[in-house]
Order: sequence, then C-alpha cells, then structure tokens
Amino acid sequence: MKVPFLDLKTQYESIKDEIDTAIGQVVETTAFAGGPFVKKFEEEFADYCGCKHAAGVNSGTSAIWLALTGLGIGKGDEVITVPNTFLATAEAIIMCGAKPVFVDINEKTYNMNPDLLEKAITPRTKAPGKDVSGSRAPA
Repeated sequence: MKVPFLDLKTQYESIKDEIDTAIGQVVETTAFAGGPFVKKFEEEFADYCGCKHAAGVNSGTSAIWLALTGLGIGKGDEVITVPNTFLATAEAIIMCGAKPVFVDINEKTYNMNPDLLEKAITPRTKAPGKDVSGSRAPA
C-alpha cells in the first residue's frame, strides 16, 4: 500500500471554495506582490500573535534572513546551525554577511549535539540571539 507523504489535493479540496475565491480576487485586482491582501494578512496575523507588527515575506529564506537581521547578525558574525538543514538556512546567514558554522547532530536524537556546540562557540558567535558574553544581540 502506498501512503502519501503529503496529500495536498485532499487539503485543497477541503477549502477549495475559499482558496478559489481568494485567488480570484488577487488575479482580478492584479495584486500579486504586496498590496491590500498582504497588508490584511499582516494585520490579522499580528493580531492573532498578540503583537504590534507582522511582515509577510516571499520565502522561508527571506524569513530567516529577516529574523537574523532583526537580531543584529551581520558582517563578521558566526551563526551556528546543523549541516542537515535546508540550504536556505546557510544562504540566509551568508546574506547577512555572517558565516555559517556547522555543528553535527546527535545520532540518537537528530538534534544538534550539545557537546559539539560548546566547542564551536567563539567570540564571533552571535546566534541564536546571544553573544558569548550572554548579552542579547541588538534588536
């Protein structure tokens, strides 16, 4: 028996009318980038999250880059990540001017190996959001 990894057709069919209406509105108004639909999403998402602002972006790469930039990650900084992540993680780090530092995983948990993490921290390490002195990275 074949078990589908991801059944997008079933997901789509469950909300087909809503999706078709929304896509139709975007096409009719030619609001393909930015515009009122993105603004509405940002406002509703910020409200849902209980925060003042939200920013819609075009990709996960842009989302990672935006988060790193917001943490003050920049040229000369190092950001520790795992090597088995999607390439967008390293790409976003590089886009900030920082250097990705790869720390291997624990073979039993598949999470970052904490023993190797400690050895990878240098004075240039800035992520995940703290420098080695323990102070918060500038926001």
